[in-house]
Amino acid sequence: MFPTFLSEPEENAPGQLLADLERRQDEALEQLDDLEKKLNEVLKGLNVDVEEPELD
Repeated sequence: MFPTFLSEPEENAPGQLLADLERRQDEALEQLDDLEKKLNEVLKGLNVDVEEPELD
């Protein structure tokens, strides 16, 4: 019988961890964008003007 690490599915294949981390990062960034949109809507409803910081 093969050792456990040789018989496991390819979810532990080289590069799979990086792909999973990139997918999770993309999901987190999408969630942040959604939260920012909701926050801006709430602030707009409260008549609060938010200044955008300058990016260098």
